[in-house]
Amino acid sequence: MQLSVTFRHMEPSDHLKKYGHDKLARLEKYLDAVLSADLTFSLDKFRHRAEVVLTSDGLKIKALEETDDMYSSMDLVIDKLEKQLKRHMEKQKVHKASAVKRSSGSNGQAHNHEEHDHEDLGHEDDDFEADLVTADRTRDLTLSRMNLTEAAELLAHGSSPFVVFLDHEDGGLRLLHQFGKGGSLELIRLHG
Repeated sequence: MQLSVTFRHMEPSDHLKKYGHDKLARLEKYLDAVLSADLTFSLDKFRHRAEVVLTSDGLKIKALEETDDMYSSMDLVIDKLEKQLKRHMEKQKVHKASAVKRSSGSNGQAHNHEEHDHEDLGHEDDDFEADLVTADRTRDLTLSRMNLTEAAELLAHGSSPFVVFLDHEDGGLRLLHQFGKGGSLELIRLHG
């Protein structure tokens, strides 16, 4: 883990630096690869503030705590991050389990859409910010083989402005999109 430690308005002891590093190392067990952790300590009058920005393979979490003791602030910010990482791990387990369930129980219908509201990493209080790039909704599609005519018919009778399907001729992944109700069609050939 690449660790960056910044101090504002204070000269920290070596013990505080080691304490912060040891606490952050505790979070590595929740992630496949922690790329970096930016730890900032600041002191403003009697407010001891610890702030952490944790970055790991597409995930970025920022947490902040402020108390009258720097060690307490560090403990609380790590606890907050740990809760959020546990929640994130649980969400990943649920997504993996549902993906396995969908793939084993697919019935070959391309128009079988299931929508989910996306849940951000929870906000426990106003000091916590999750800078995570996420989608607002997720759709699960079961792909079927069909030709362009079948896809156009499905598009005309469905409620979605697009149909994703496997081309009957070559097995390629296709997206058929309609511009507005009764508008022109666009076929997009997707390549890996």
